[in-house]
Amino acid sequence: MSLVMRWPFRIAGAAVLLVILAAAGWWFFIRSDNELATTARDIPEEVKSGSATPGAAGTSTAPTVAGGTRKYAIIAGESEAAYFADEKLANLPLPSTAKGTTKAIEGHFYLGADGLDTAQESKFTVDLTTLRSDQSRRDNQVQQRGLETAKYPKATFVAKKLEGYPKEFPAGQEVEMKLTGTLDLHGVTKEVTWDVKMKKEGDAISALATVNFKYADFNIPVLNIAGMVSVEDDVTLQVQVVAKAGG
Repeated sequence: MSLVMRWPFRIAGAAVLLVILAAAGWWFFIRSDNELATTARDIPEEVKSGSATPGAAGTSTAPTVAGGTRKYAIIAGESEAAYFADEKLANLPLPSTAKGTTKAIEGHFYLGADGLDTAQESKFTVDLTTLRSDQSRRDNQVQQRGLETAKYPKATFVAKKLEGYPKEFPAGQEVEMKLTGTLDLHGVTKEVTWDVKMKKEGDAISALATVNFKYADFNIPVLNIAGMVSVEDDVTLQVQVVAKAGG
């Protein structure tokens, strides 16, 4: 076989080798395998004892307001917001779930005997500029091309309805609920419903909230990096909140 005839085979072989090397690099060095949380966190002893206090967002209001409603302020150091995005390398069957997290979350919510007190504004805000995963390259893409955090640095959720809150909250036991409200993200405000798992001990609450939606719902582009790494068209958000009633 002449040298000229060998060239197409060499090029094809080099292309195959490149894909193999990319797949190997993806699998061993970039690929993530993160799983969603399934339960609310245990409430730390320092929160139950009162040595941990809410941040600035919750320091100016007394714990009890009209009608027996209590204001619960999020403790930022004990709380976390995260995204879970399914990724893939080209068309290869190499699934991966990326996770980005931040503890820059603040807010409060009002609960009474019947659950959410809708006469008061219950909300939380997440600083999206602080989201970090295990790959800086991914973070740059998410910040610059995806969420465009220079233009839309924060996400805010305002609660409107809470379903499933028990008349008598079983101490320390997890209760499943549905929390509906408006999510302001990437310049778009839409109604979403979170699946919530909550536990309560004394003046403290721990809750895990999960919601899934398509990027297109909030005009967020589906990222594709050089045709090699892409994400699915939906994303899951989770918020782990520890909050305490206090002024």
